[in-house]
Amino acid sequence: MFASINRAGAIRPFCPAVTRFIVYTSLYLSIAGAAMVYISCFLQGLAFDPVAAALLVLVTFAVYNLNRRTDEDEDAINHTERYAFTKKHGLILFRSAACAYAVALGLSALWGPASLIVTAVPLVAGIVYSVPLFPARFGFKRLKEVPLMKSMVVAFSWAVPPALLPICHAALPAGAATGIVGAFFFLLVFTNTVVFDIRDVEGDAVSGVRTIPTIFGAGGALLLLTGLNAGFGAALLLAGRTLPGPCITPALAAGVVYAQGYILCFRRLVRETLLFELLTDGQFIVLAGILSLSLSSLVAP
Repeated sequence: MFASINRAGAIRPFCPAVTRFIVYTSLYLSIAGAAMVYISCFLQGLAFDPVAAALLVLVTFAVYNLNRRTDEDEDAINHTERYAFTKKHGLILFRSAACAYAVALGLSALWGPASLIVTAVPLVAGIVYSVPLFPARFGFKRLKEVPLMKSMVVAFSWAVPPALLPICHAALPAGAATGIVGAFFFLLVFTNTVVFDIRDVEGDAVSGVRTIPTIFGAGGALLLLTGLNAGFGAALLLAGRTLPGPCITPALAAGVVYAQGYILCFRRLVRETLLFELLTDGQFIVLAGILSLSLSSLVAP
């Protein structure tokens, strides 16, 4: 679906120029944000919420492009090709990102203060995480310089909106399903973040960002992720059995298995930069597609 294999045995994505544009502008991640809303609605037994999906598209596009401006030192080492792209188109991406978040905040405000607060979570977390707000006596200027904090903040920021926005818009209280969905997203985003940190360990070390791989090494980080995925994933599957509705446990299992798949294949995939990003950041797109096909087969006559 994503790639082809050339005569030398190397894996290359289809239409590399188009793929680079979609990935480097964060449009691909924005689609993944909408997919997370689809998954959230399914797991919580709600009708698909197009407003929440639109908010996640706007917020994801905005936050990742704004974050590019604060991560230029790391990107210059870790992502030379993406760094060149964002430097060339930096102004239009920055303005587009600012406008996208403004539209998202305005749209969420129409749905009440709860929706507005949840929509603002990634922005607030991104500012506290990336911007040097702390005095020198703290021993760090940015929250991302605190050991292990990077993965935790990113996972929290992207677990909360897709889990809570659908119930905010449906005027429903958070229940067990909401907690399971939030934990599920936290696990998968945390795994995704650490896997990217393994790839980016050189730039993070130079910039003083202490991530799990800079502390434990790539091998230790992969082992840690495997243990976390197995233990946390098993707990999620047991919890998912308490929820009503078809395909809940298989859906949770598919997400955990997919994440474990790219953990195990990391050393092979990381050599193919674009394909690596397509497969890892595409986990929610793939899962949403599987769920959609499964539901279609269940309702088919």
